[in-house]
Amino acid sequence: MVKAIQFHRITPKFQFCGTWNYPGQFETFIEFLKNNTKIVLPGDEQNGVVITFDDGDKSIYRYAFPILKKYGIRAVVFLIVDYIGKDDYWDMALIGRRSPHLSWDEIHEMKEWGIEFGSHTMSHRNLTKLSADKVEYELRESKRSLEQRLGDVNCISYPFNRTSSEVVRQVQRAGYGFGFGGQGQSDLLLKKEAVYITDNVRSLNTKILEKPKFIYWYDRVKQQVINYFTITTMLVKR
Repeated sequence: MVKAIQFHRITPKFQFCGTWNYPGQFETFIEFLKNNTKIVLPGDEQNGVVITFDDGDKSIYRYAFPILKKYGIRAVVFLIVDYIGKDDYWDMALIGRRSPHLSWDEIHEMKEWGIEFGSHTMSHRNLTKLSADKVEYELRESKRSLEQRLGDVNCISYPFNRTSSEVVRQVQRAGYGFGFGGQGQSDLLLKKEAVYITDNVRSLNTKILEKPKFIYWYDRVKQQVINYFTITTMLVKR
């Protein structure tokens, strides 16, 4: 079984959302994963966990990348193409403060070291709410734009973890080999286990093992609740 251990923003500054981690907390997780799991990349012919980052926040370069280098661990960063090098105006800021996204120079430096990159679409819209033409644009144009600068791009992470049978068909037609966001039914519906500020090593291990079953069920509910706090963003990104 392959699944993603999914992070978003790594920062020492408190955030008014659940989708972030302190750098020290992140390092504790990475050390645990290195010592207790098989860390793989999409396409490796073995089971394990893929360490991923959604959105392409600049904090990945500032705080996560040095830790990944320290432990010699590769990961996959999913980029929102329209916001590379820009502030995150795709999101709804509760207190007016915006966070910048990775620049192309930072992306190229990380790629040269061994970090892989995938698509998080062009504009981080809920694909299940778009017309077929708009879905095709979000998928194909993001892949084309990234491949112009980075070479082959074979992975996509579905914004808001929202997908459908039609979206998956379009992902396949666009030429992606792996899609993150589902229940593990196929390579285009690989499961993402989101790791948030509320997590610790014990809950991380529960996400990996999917047991004890009741605690894992509770954790999946918790992930969904935190994810639903993005509803204001989803309403303006249809």
